Amino acid sequence: MANQKTTIKQGKIAPVTNPELKKAIEQLKLGSTPEKQEALSKALKVARLLAPCNFDVELKPDTNGVLPTVNPSQIKFFLINTKDGKAFFPAFTDVEESMKFKVAGEKDPTPKNIVRTIQDYDVLLSDPKSIVQGVIINPGTDNIVIPKQLVALLAGRKKPQPVQPTAPMNVTYSEPSVYPTRMVNAVYDYCETNALVSRVWLKAKLYGSAMSFFLVVEAEKQDQNILKEIHDAAVVQAKDIPVEVMFITDTLRKNVIKEAVALYDRNISF
Repeated sequence: MANQKTTIKQGKIAPVTNPELKKAIEQLKLGSTPEKQEALSKALKVARLLAPCNFDVELKPDTNGVLPTVNPSQIKFFLINTKDGKAFFPAFTDVEESMKFKVAGEKDPTPKNIVRTIQDYDVLLSDPKSIVQGVIINPGTDNIVIPKQLVALLAGRKKPQPVQPTAPMNVTYSEPSVYPTRMVNAVYDYCETNALVSRVWLKAKLYGSAMSFFLVVEAEKQDQNILKEIHDAAVVQAKDIPVEVMFITDTLRKNVIKEAVALYDRNISF
């Protein structure tokens, strides 16, 4: 769990359902397109998400039925931690999804839920002391990874960098606006069957107004068959978006991968 600044608003709270967000997620599972990615972004901007947490104070109403005031330092959010030190906020679209969240330790308290928006998560993620890399929507079910850079864009704190029309061959790399879930799952499933594959990263490769999925592979042996098999697994689910696959190099690690989280890491377990 992690201490983060936040506030609790008392009063009657409408049930959290997020039908538009759930619809956008289901559409993405059928294949990613720019229109579907935009629908997800639009839904996330107005979503009310459930964040598992616990409190260092007993939330019992007084004789007048009023809950005690909660200091932000008394709120601890649960995190999904990876073995290499990465951490994410789990967020759920509804109560049914939140009930699937299980804590790791037998003695850990059962989490409660508070409502957070994408703007709230941006505040948490932009804290210089925060180690959290982003938000995972419905972890264990949909596994929609929203990197903190995209959270900042959705919250309006940062503006997207426009593509320069005068330099169409100026290639840039960024986090995908959302993960193409089926393609990611297909690549992950393949990697689980090949013990030579250590890690795989996914980037969006932008050149002019065009985009391709760019997969970078770290393996114990640079066998070209690995690149072909990962490409074959990915392209079936890429919905006509080009797929490029390359082995990691020092240049790619420094200039493209940087601090990005791998979509597959043999040493990570959630």
